[in-house]
Amino acid sequence: MDRVTVDIRAGGGARASEILADLRSVAETLYFPMRLVGFWDSRADIHLCPQEERREACPHRLARNAPGRVDYEATLSRERRASLQVAFPHAGITIYMA
Repeated sequence: MDRVTVDIRAGGGARASEILADLRSVAETLYFPMRLVGFWDSRADIHLCPQEERREACPHRLARNAPGRVDYEATLSRERRASLQVAFPHAGITIYMA
């Protein structure tokens, strides 16, 4: 999977948006015609989980060495054909695109 980091640093009182919808628009504009297929918000500890959408248990939050743990990127690559990860460190959000 290709990885891109969009590092926004502001001086003074200006602050960049940390809203997922805004960051999605930025990522989709930069990498058109790709579209969001998943995200991970580390601050709110939420993500778009294909397993939870199917009413299955989420295997992504288990401990690294726990049996049954599945890497989120691997899931999105396999199930949603994600090929690009766009990280926004100022917001703690990573968007996955296909």
